[in-house]
Amino acid sequence: MTETAIGALLIILAGAVARRAGVIRRDDGPVLVKVVIHLALPPLIFLILVRADLHGSLLLVPVAGFAIHGLLVGFVVVSTRLWGMDRPRAGALIVATAVGNTGFFGLPLIAASGDGFSLPAAVMYDALCTGVITWTSTVAIATSYGRPQGGPRVSLSDLGRSLLLPPTWALVAGLAVNLAGVEELPAIVERPFELLGAATLPLTMIYAGLMLDLRGVERLWRELGYAVVVRLGLSTLLGVAVAAVLRLEGDVRATVVIMAAMPTAMMSLVIGTRSGLRSDVLASAVVVTTLLSTLTLPALRAVLL
Repeated sequence: MTETAIGALLIILAGAVARRAGVIRRDDGPVLVKVVIHLALPPLIFLILVRADLHGSLLLVPVAGFAIHGLLVGFVVVSTRLWGMDRPRAGALIVATAVGNTGFFGLPLIAASGDGFSLPAAVMYDALCTGVITWTSTVAIATSYGRPQGGPRVSLSDLGRSLLLPPTWALVAGLAVNLAGVEELPAIVERPFELLGAATLPLTMIYAGLMLDLRGVERLWRELGYAVVVRLGLSTLLGVAVAAVLRLEGDVRATVVIMAAMPTAMMSLVIGTRSGLRSDVLASAVVVTTLLSTLTLPALRAVLL
């Protein structure tokens, strides 16, 4: 994972340099996201599940994810109240720390990092936990703190749309093919899927480089220090504790812990900004935790394995 994480960091920096050189623009970012969601990530998920050795402990993976999320939300809500923080800033910190970037960052990073992790567990964590949390808990927190007069709400329509995106269909199709006992895919199908899936990590990192902006970070050093400690530190410890309580072992345990240690989810910035939370806090948290995670994740892997 060390080589993969360093490679990811270099690709992020390459994306930032390309933006500054005018080769690609920040406005091109949404196109990269669409390419990942519709063309690169679905083949990766499909192949992971087709090749997986499915077992019962995988059903506990999303349970672990929800438990970690709930504990993080409780901790940050209490600590921001004790801090006496205004609601838009507090909401931004809650959203920035309570869920990680398990799909665009975690899943392709694990897939590119070799042995020691369970790729099916990573898919289950992202699709059945983070995906649901994003359009329920994250939206409810963001609307509650960003627009208190409207009260919290859950975006069931957005949740429904997200569940109908190609990665979800790839999850269903991969499970169906696996359970049907198909042991080998035709090369004419498998090889293009491998090539497309391998593009997920570099495309995502180029997108992160496009969004990279460190201006104003120094003004938010307290908030960012807090976000880094909670998102990359406390969340990791909670992952270890929850995995122990659920008696997860081996590759599945390592995957739950590493997914808990992912940087701030990019969708948190989108949802939080739309709801009136502090966009500067959210954007800086995404940038700083993503950059630092290229150092912390290899160190964590060395401890786990």
